[in-house]
Amino acid sequence: MELQPNVSPARDPGRPRIAVVYPIPFGDGGLYGGGERYALELARALARSTPTRLVTFGEGPRRRLDGDLEISTRRPLAYPRNERLNPLSLGFLADLRDADVIHCTCWNTLVTDLAVTFARTTGKRVFVTDVGGGASLTLNRLLPIARWVDGYLLIAAQSGRQFLAHRERWSIIYAGIDIRRYLPRDGASRRGILFVGRLLPHKGIDTLIEAVEPGTPLEIVGRPYHPEYFQLLQRLAAGKDVTFVTEASDDDVLAAYQRAAIAVLPSVNRTVYGHTTELPEILGFTLMEAMACGAAVVCTRVGALPEVVVDGESGYIVPPSDPAALRDRLRRLLDDPAHAACLGRAARRRIEEIFTWEAVAGRCLEAYAR
Repeated sequence: MELQPNVSPARDPGRPRIAVVYPIPFGDGGLYGGGERYALELARALARSTPTRLVTFGEGPRRRLDGDLEISTRRPLAYPRNERLNPLSLGFLADLRDADVIHCTCWNTLVTDLAVTFARTTGKRVFVTDVGGGASLTLNRLLPIARWVDGYLLIAAQSGRQFLAHRERWSIIYAGIDIRRYLPRDGASRRGILFVGRLLPHKGIDTLIEAVEPGTPLEIVGRPYHPEYFQLLQRLAAGKDVTFVTEASDDDVLAAYQRAAIAVLPSVNRTVYGHTTELPEILGFTLMEAMACGAAVVCTRVGALPEVVVDGESGYIVPPSDPAALRDRLRRLLDDPAHAACLGRAARRRIEEIFTWEAVAGRCLEAYAR
């Protein structure tokens, strides 16, 4: 539903109005990914409880309704240093004037700098969740903008390293899964091992292929963004029952989760090429989707993955870059389908209890009130 450029839904004075700001351009011609998905789903969940506007950037200006959520898209003035992750805009501040709470979802951007400064000068409450991304040119490197933020609402404790100086203002809100879509399929038989994600070195897929024994089906679903690494994976898969699916729809991925006996996220801190990263997974959406679908899961002890999986209760956690340890857990689950099914049910319960968008929105509203 389209809205006129300066028309907003009627305001209920008894509930706070929230403005969720996502600086990175998205939508048609944008950069769709986990960050956009996070901001959009969070704003949708908030809108079911209180008036909420999602402020975005791209081809605009444009306003529309997505269910209860109002989405305002602004056309940037420029992209400094040609960084698409860092639009420069002043017009979007008009979308913040009637908000009681401003929630920025990407820290190192000029839009967030301006939104926090606007909140500081107008007496509004302002919160930050960093979904990643960002750019090299920001004001927070020159001004004490981080001190002006009322609260840091973290996707996971591991994602708060850049805000250690403000730890007293942390709240852990996590991320959510649509449990009405991602759910087990009644009567489905489960078989084989599954990986879902981008085919990049930090995902550790080479370790997974090495760990899988010949004759055990392994399905690898994801787009190859690193040609050299994809060729390595294909060489490692020779002689094994490995299937690569590089073009999969959302429905295809859902079906893969529902038929897999085990879903694995084998991310690593140090890649096969020697490159290191401290936080290869902020939370692990594909792992959570598999858990919601009732698959037994195995992940590595990197990033925030141990905040998602309780080792031995809702899945297994193994050291990164350790094919022997991974092979041991895979063999145990494959040899004991009843145990795998028990872990899968526990994984589903953990998602239902902690990792839904309704729960995330509730934790946000509690933080706003504090």
